[in-house]
Amino acid sequence: MHKYVINKDFGNQREVEATGFATVGDYIDFYGVDDRGDKIVTLRIRAARVETVERLAS
Repeated sequence: MHKYVINKDFGNQREVEATGFATVGDYIDFYGVDDRGDKIVTLRIRAARVETVERLAS
């Protein structure tokens, strides 16, 4: 998993651990992989609220 920092709503930040992320309609889904290899959404956030997404060095 990687650690991402989401900058949203004019300066608020949130960290999330995920394997990756993808834009799905009006949302950004951060996802992981379960024991069977299936993708699971760990966080869903409305794309309009997000200013930037940065991956921290791991």
